[in-house]
Amino acid sequence: MPGRGRRRHGGGPQPHWGRRKRILQPLILLLLAEKATHGYGLTERLTDNYALGAIVPQTIYRALREMEEAGWIAPSWDLESGQGPPRKVYQVTPVGISALEIWSQEMQGLRGMVNVFLESYQQLHQGR
Repeated sequence: MPGRGRRRHGGGPQPHWGRRKRILQPLILLLLAEKATHGYGLTERLTDNYALGAIVPQTIYRALREMEEAGWIAPSWDLESGQGPPRKVYQVTPVGISALEIWSQEMQGLRGMVNVFLESYQQLHQGR
């Protein structure tokens, strides 16, 4: 949020990576709820389906580790893929489903606020 946290590069508008980072965990949960997969598969699906720009794989794996520690996801080893060494495949736990439901409710509220903001901005912009 503007005016909060550390200021970088002499102030001014902050890069929007922080917003993308905050949306990453709910997106990962949503994708894993649709289909259990490994980290590389998540990176591909996130890059292909969401306008997040380039995602550093380490960011995905860090989020997965944090989510596993929180009990939102559980890993298992895919020993039958036949494509190289076994891969760690993640699936959503019941706790993760609850977290996803909460995020969905919060985003519903956020959508209303964003719509009001955009309408107000459009009126301001048209008035100039």
